[in-house]
Amino acid sequence: MRPRSLLLAAGACLASLTLTVGSAAADPPTPTPASTSTPEFGHPPCTATSSPSTGPVRSVPTSQPLHPVGTSSPTTPVVSTPTPTDTIPTATTTANCVTLFSTPAGLTAGPFMHVGPDGNFWFPNGFSGGGIVRMLSHAPYTQTVIPIPNPAGNVFGITTGPDGNIWFTELGQQFNKGPTGAPGIVGRILTRAPHTVTTFALPTGPGGIAKAYDIAAGGDGNLWFTRSDSTGGTNGTPEIDQILTQAPYTITRYPLPQAALPSTNAGPQIIIADHQGNLWFNYIGGLGLGEISPFTDQVQLFNVNCGAIALGPAQDPDSIWCLGNDSPTHAASGNFIGRVDTITHAVTKHPVTFTGTPTALGAGPDGNIWVTEARTGYAIGRLETHAPYTFSEIPLPDDTYSISPTCGPDGNEWFATNRFPNPPDNPQGNPGLIGRVNLTAHDGLAGLSDVIGSGLAGDLGSLLGGLGHGECPAPPPGIFPHGR
Repeated sequence: MRPRSLLLAAGACLASLTLTVGSAAADPPTPTPASTSTPEFGHPPCTATSSPSTGPVRSVPTSQPLHPVGTSSPTTPVVSTPTPTDTIPTATTTANCVTLFSTPAGLTAGPFMHVGPDGNFWFPNGFSGGGIVRMLSHAPYTQTVIPIPNPAGNVFGITTGPDGNIWFTELGQQFNKGPTGAPGIVGRILTRAPHTVTTFALPTGPGGIAKAYDIAAGGDGNLWFTRSDSTGGTNGTPEIDQILTQAPYTITRYPLPQAALPSTNAGPQIIIADHQGNLWFNYIGGLGLGEISPFTDQVQLFNVNCGAIALGPAQDPDSIWCLGNDSPTHAASGNFIGRVDTITHAVTKHPVTFTGTPTALGAGPDGNIWVTEARTGYAIGRLETHAPYTFSEIPLPDDTYSISPTCGPDGNEWFATNRFPNPPDNPQGNPGLIGRVNLTAHDGLAGLSDVIGSGLAGDLGSLLGGLGHGECPAPPPGIFPHGR
């Protein structure tokens, strides 16, 4: 029999769960009103109302060729052997079954987390040249800071390359500084000691110094990254660039079709690869969605407002998911979580009401989609990827500006938090943290699924019994010979 203390702890976790409404698939059963009574332990409001969907919104984009403007070898790579430093983070578990880990020097932990081929977490250590941190995904969760030989700092995107090493991008010093300062870079860290770091400065374009945003491995066995020049999308043409992962590390620049951009100031930001090896990216400014085939050099642009995108769960491999807003003023009433079928290009939108302002989304080990929320409220939410598409939220401490929900190799859902010094993002000046939603047994204690998933019947078991112990989204087949 499980200790009574664990059941009481599980009750405290469930009391924090807030259920709101997602949309169901086309022609769902007649919805029933949600109960407004105060939930008791063992009887949470698991039956949520659902509303009919208008059905998939099918986009029929027009393919357009990508024309490279030039191929060049980067400037002489900067190679260094860093001196890593190790720290053991402190951990605090909240009443909502979330554990928060400190980060080195309390610096920003965002914007992106990544599970490397070694099964550990990799994330930036701040926007001010703090390097990159590798954090063990198991106790004692040692955090190793790897310095980057670039005074510009501002690491943004992190991924695993086809060579089995960690690759990253830096915005450069011109981030929020116009055309001055050092350019953005693309860099590589060997995942094994001595963790040699190699960085490549980006070739400049017609708009001046370039900044690199996110990076991903395409099905062609090369790396692709999003970039724009410092003058923005109007004068500096936004691009998707390719870099070879072997000498001479050639960079090829592919400007996006200017006339097809959702707005004159739009530029690409997040980039991911689907299971066919094609690359998907969203826009900042224009909030659109694009797909690139690295095999045919064709680009397709969709009129879908995506502020963030992520690869679908392992159980739904032919999908990417989109965090969007259909309101012209980006009002909260226009928020949705959308699924894009990477084969048919069908788009299904699920309207969602968030407690906070949604910041990012990602697939979880439970096969569902997790969303981080901040600014107007602090929470991490979960959309079930099957009917009735229930959306639930777990509150986070105030000023926990969470971002980058990440499927952990331990069966838990993880996220990073940003430390912004200016209100309204973080008025209390809280340090950057790494968070873990405890879905499984961990560190000798039972998580939600272990305490509740067995032994309790009804809606309670169906809601939480399937959490954890699942698989994380896998990279496209055949392109990570040394990956996990």
